[in-house]
Amino acid sequence: MAQIEMVIDSVRQSPVNHHWVVVLKKKLAERYLPVYIGSSQADVIKRELMDVSPLKPLTRNLGCGGIGVVYSEVKAVKLDKFDNNVFSAKLVLAAPGKSVACPPAEALAIAARTKAPIFTDEVILSKAGISVCA
Repeated sequence: MAQIEMVIDSVRQSPVNHHWVVVLKKKLAERYLPVYIGSSQADVIKRELMDVSPLKPLTRNLGCGGIGVVYSEVKAVKLDKFDNNVFSAKLVLAAPGKSVACPPAEALAIAARTKAPIFTDEVILSKAGISVCA
């Protein structure tokens, strides 16, 4: 199935339930994919979008470096499943054929931190995505 590249459009807090959502946007189109995340991942992604460094090293920064040492660098993030309103994600590594399962919120935070591209497929975008007509 063809991979669809997504970019982080924004990080928002729901006015209804106060949960954090990262809004992914299909590159060059008005299709969006909302993914609920925790407050710590929201903080990391917001900092990366604003290009602000944290005051102290964050645990996921150690994880990014550790992945580079143990496997290889993060080449991409893939939201690969959407079942029962729950996403699954993988970190695609630069080492040929290597990927690591990762919680979606953490994967998106790592993508923001490492500037790795984010991909999904049409099935997931059709199930969970939102189209905006001009």
